[in-house]
Amino acid sequence: MNITVLAKKGGVGKSTVSLLLYETFRHAGKTVRLRDWDGQGTSTKALESIYSARPDARDDTEIVIYDTPPSLDHTATATAVRSADIALIVTTPAPADVWEAEEAVRFVQQRNSKAISRVVFNKVRKTTILGRLLDETAKQLSVQPLSVNLAARECYQHAIVQGWKALDANAREEALQFAVALLSTT
Repeated sequence: MNITVLAKKGGVGKSTVSLLLYETFRHAGKTVRLRDWDGQGTSTKALESIYSARPDARDDTEIVIYDTPPSLDHTATATAVRSADIALIVTTPAPADVWEAEEAVRFVQQRNSKAISRVVFNKVRKTTILGRLLDETAKQLSVQPLSVNLAARECYQHAIVQGWKALDANAREEALQFAVALLSTT
């Protein structure tokens, strides 16, 4: 299964979400590979930090995750979308980010009509105005967002250097629910 993680713009947490999925699938016993096609190389640097070397690619990998550049104009993004079984568009609850997420949904639909497009709300703070209006905000999207949102958690940011062990119990549970919700879309 190929999962392409994309966003039209930077700063929404695309690389963090890619790494979170990678770590969650690994701890669920799946063979997984993270392909970092973003020029910043955040996912590659994270894997090197966590594992002191980039994990070997295996031919029998069950899940391949593509972390793409924050651009819909980049060739790597279009290539990853064309090979996607699931296209995961990452956004925050901020209105401008949601507008950009809808553009990414249309991009996926135009490039790969067979891919399942899903949106995940990242960096959600339920006690803020944007967090409380999330259900209303989701109605702006032409595809159903995932049933699990990712909270704004410092441990997710710290997972970039420590992986799964940086996550507290609540974050681990949320990450597992997120991965299950994503795989349930197929």
